[in-house]
Amino acid sequence: MDAYLNEEQKELIKQYIENAQIKAVELFDYVQKKVRYSSLIKTSEQINVLNGDEEIVRAYLITKLVNELGYSMEKIELEREYTAGRPHTNTSYCDLIVHDISNNDFLFFELKSPHDYHCLPFDQHIEEQLFKVSGMAKQEGTTVKYLVYYTIDIIGNLLKDECIIIDNERYEIFSDWKDERNFTDELPSSYGISKKTAYIKGSTKDLETNFTPSLLNKLQEDLHNVLWGGGSTDDNEVFASLTNLILTKIEDEDITEDGNEYGFQCLVYDDNGSEVYESSEILFERINGIYRKALQDRLNITDQNVIDKSYVIDTNKFSLNKLRYTVQQLEKYSFVDGKNSVSGKDILGDFFEAIVRTGFKQSKGQFFTPINVVKFMLWAVQADKLALHRINNHQEIPYLIDSSAGSGSFLIEYMKFITENINHRFKDKVSSKRAVQNKMIEWFPTPNRENSWAQTFVYGSELNFNLGTAVKVNMILHGDGSANIFVGGQKGDGLLPFSMYKKNGGVNELDKESNSDVYEKKVNEHFDLILTNPPFSVELDNETQRSLQDNYIFSENECSENLFIERYYQLLKPNGRMAIVLPESIFDTTDNRYIRLFLYKYFKIKAIVSLPQITFQPYTSTKTSILFAQKKTNDEIKSYDNEWKQLASSYSALALQVKNIIEVVIENKNPSRIKCLSGLNQDDYKNIIIKFLLDKFEECDLNLSINEIVNKYIVDLEKFLKLDSDSVNQYGNVNIGWIFRQISKKINYEIRMCEAELIGYKRTTRGPKETPNELYRQDEKGNILVDDGIEETILDYLRHVEWDY
Repeated sequence: MDAYLNEEQKELIKQYIENAQIKAVELFDYVQKKVRYSSLIKTSEQINVLNGDEEIVRAYLITKLVNELGYSMEKIELEREYTAGRPHTNTSYCDLIVHDISNNDFLFFELKSPHDYHCLPFDQHIEEQLFKVSGMAKQEGTTVKYLVYYTIDIIGNLLKDECIIIDNERYEIFSDWKDERNFTDELPSSYGISKKTAYIKGSTKDLETNFTPSLLNKLQEDLHNVLWGGGSTDDNEVFASLTNLILTKIEDEDITEDGNEYGFQCLVYDDNGSEVYESSEILFERINGIYRKALQDRLNITDQNVIDKSYVIDTNKFSLNKLRYTVQQLEKYSFVDGKNSVSGKDILGDFFEAIVRTGFKQSKGQFFTPINVVKFMLWAVQADKLALHRINNHQEIPYLIDSSAGSGSFLIEYMKFITENINHRFKDKVSSKRAVQNKMIEWFPTPNRENSWAQTFVYGSELNFNLGTAVKVNMILHGDGSANIFVGGQKGDGLLPFSMYKKNGGVNELDKESNSDVYEKKVNEHFDLILTNPPFSVELDNETQRSLQDNYIFSENECSENLFIERYYQLLKPNGRMAIVLPESIFDTTDNRYIRLFLYKYFKIKAIVSLPQITFQPYTSTKTSILFAQKKTNDEIKSYDNEWKQLASSYSALALQVKNIIEVVIENKNPSRIKCLSGLNQDDYKNIIIKFLLDKFEECDLNLSINEIVNKYIVDLEKFLKLDSDSVNQYGNVNIGWIFRQISKKINYEIRMCEAELIGYKRTTRGPKETPNELYRQDEKGNILVDDGIEETILDYLRHVEWDY
């Protein structure tokens, strides 16, 4: 609980104070904002105003110290003033002190409201308001035992202490404590020792499951400041270590049985009246054991040699002190059952997405797709309509895959998209048939498990092990869906043979393959939808290169994005849809002509949306576009193939005639000696040339002689006579450009071409800046507006594109 205290919580505290046997607080009125402490409690000035949540916390604490923990009111002092410097120009106060029988300071408190405790930089306050102020006390001849950074925690009707307790005798200055960060969290009773009871599953001290966004925002900020700050460790090494630790925590919560201590926590032992902190080395060994279990359970790693050589952190680059700090920060929160105490949705997922955005530094080939673009692609490919059709007619959600998942943006946004639109926004469009409604209950069982369906229908792979692990964690924290995420060099390469995508248990759609009667390599054809941003011009690893020849038509091509396009054909079902971000060179360079021909043969191009230069800056200035396409059925591919073959045959005959006509006209050869021209006259020559020139011929040229026509168009004629001999020529030596111009007339359909200059944001040196958005419109709640009759943005027009089902 980290928000401001509400009326119900204040009333709960009031009842606690008023029901106390010993009246250390004689008046507590949060409505009139009045408070009065017992005259036995020492204070440097009269306190009678209940001014804010911090004073409420103090009133509660005083009541607890006296009634539950056995401290007399005479030993409690409020607002003790300390001065330092000569003259005494530096004045500080301690919120509350509990003195011992020798009048030394046993408990030295810095109090915070619940909101400030979780939102303010605690390191700074511990240093400035505890260590420095206690140092002033020592200069006055007083010893200090415990420094306590304190607030109250309220879960339901339960009042609890929330505190960090530091042994000031062991750690006299902040820098000493900062290096180890050892602390306890239970206030000692009757001048005993402060303890830290272990978190035990199913006990009264189990993990916290209710917390709010501001708490996690502060947690993310603290982790970033400590782990990334003041060191020379590579950013992505820190990111990988933190990701591994969060994965380990998730594994620990799942495998710990009721009544047992969680393994993911820092332990403190009582040794004959003094606390003993577990060593960092022992902590590391235990955490690493859980991590290795996670590699088997979560990442589908079965090679024991690989597991034995894996470590949750690289201790040469991520110190054991940082390991301890991270465990201390995360140990009390449940990352499996945790939810937003207000909405219960995606709070932990949002927390981790913030870590990805601020922690992982993008490099060549790893340019994360902006969320605005991802959302636009989902709506433009009409994933909502596809989902409703599949659910109502086939009782299944569309299977989605991203073969180069990166940080998992497409997978995460697809999870959110389906859950929000199918289970909420458009739920009235879901069939009321019993079979469909039973499936809806199975897919969306409870508000906290609304993304359960994703464990069946969402797939992804990521070659970068650290990034792939982050995708796993990201999916789990968004409500799972991680079961079908393949990670690392062994299985995370999106271009591997399908048989290599094995996992431990459960149904697996990705390892299936079959032969095709329209395509010479193996196909999978188990996926309805592909949304992705494949790596651009990335050098492929040796294992992938070795497997290409047997699995790809264009195995010798060096452009990674083109190989991924062929993989998308292999993955999609007939009529499957894809929306992919590609470099614009795909669409206009000669070198990429073969992949364009592949796309035209095997796909129906629905739309191309050109994105502005700024989309991926500062990571890359590559100009990109989004390709929206639908895989053809086998009959459509055969039809295209037949047309091509017929045109190739026509071309060969016609080209021979044109070549001989040119020889007659230019070289003055006798047409009677040329067999293919026998019996033809000048008008026949002219008709052959006109037919060969396609749309380049102008109507006014009909009055020209054959000699004039040949001389006028000789450059174009020679261009069309030039034969292609590269790998895309599947039907003998022909001119591909000529055939394609012909086939595009016969197989003609509309392709929407759009260009966006503004996409809702622009990156600046100070971070993203909001701008107008030409991609889509939103309402005041941030919902993307569709199908309302307004046509202002690119999405409004793309929603009219007709897709086959």
